[in-house]
Amino acid sequence: MLSQATLKWSTTLVVASLLAACGGGGGESENPSTPLSGEQLFSQADSAGNQFSCSTCHATSENDQGLDEQGLHRPAHSLLNATRRNAFYNGSFSEVIDAVNNCRVDWMDASPYASDSAQWLSLEEYLVSLSDNGDAPEIAFNQAAAISDFSAADPNAGHDLFNQTCATCHGQNAAGSNLARTLVASGLSAQQVASKVRSSGPTSSRYFSNLSGGNMPFWSEQRLSDGELADIATYVESINTAQSYTCNASDHPKVGQVAMLSTLSHGVSGRVEILDNCTIEVSDFNYDGGGPDVLFYGAPSSNYNQGGFAIGDTINGPIYNNDTLQLSLDNAEQLDQLAGISVWCRDFSVSFGDGLFN
Repeated sequence: MLSQATLKWSTTLVVASLLAACGGGGGESENPSTPLSGEQLFSQADSAGNQFSCSTCHATSENDQGLDEQGLHRPAHSLLNATRRNAFYNGSFSEVIDAVNNCRVDWMDASPYASDSAQWLSLEEYLVSLSDNGDAPEIAFNQAAAISDFSAADPNAGHDLFNQTCATCHGQNAAGSNLARTLVASGLSAQQVASKVRSSGPTSSRYFSNLSGGNMPFWSEQRLSDGELADIATYVESINTAQSYTCNASDHPKVGQVAMLSTLSHGVSGRVEILDNCTIEVSDFNYDGGGPDVLFYGAPSSNYNQGGFAIGDTINGPIYNNDTLQLSLDNAEQLDQLAGISVWCRDFSVSFGDGLFN
């Protein structure tokens, strides 16, 4: 008969082996990451925060029409020459780190940087590099009251404006993205949209007052005029008619979007494309076949524990080497909830590799 000590040791080995198979238990990936560069800290969401990064709201430069290199007009001002400004947040802060930390707490659900931390020093160096030696005046960013008159609004103009502004998060033609949900068939009135655009943000903000809740940043009067807002709000109201999609078609707005699988564990990598309303193709797929219960998993965000769903059968066992797979959704409605895809270890809720569709 085995002693209690032997049983305990055997159980520990089994649990440790299972955790190792799913990449869990150690807190590190197979290839420990090097410190992020300042540009990466600017463009990537903080792993301890929400889905937003500095680049969600700020461009590094804009043209004369206020558009960045992607043709987008973002909610906040460009950061070109920002570190040379004398003050931030309408004169409330004199140091750029205070402005950055206010953004991190209010909009990114992240902790503030310490002034001597390696992350802040790296990000600061990158922000300093965003300079053309031009003027760096203090910039106004003021809250404005919601509008209520939509009589002169043009939904067609609103469509074009939406694809330059709100599409940053809500996707082109309001199809949705990993940052925010689709607004097609949202049921929102123009008044509701206008109110949200002017007041959205955390009620706990120490700087802005009378915010209505949520992480969506409000649009200031400097970044979006009342006339532009009226056009956009009327456009969103105009697309409230529910659209139905079937599996034998390719008319869903997400068709053609692509996600690149990151390599987190077990050598996972690959390219994932939405081919039609119910078909997803995984190409150049690599996976060593390890793990007890592994399959592709979809989700409406990068959090696969919330609203995640299985796509296809389990794939653990075979070794994949630059292979091509086709996955089928259960129905076309699942595409509405598909913002990201993961090679998912279901037993331990661990992602071996994942990507967001764009």
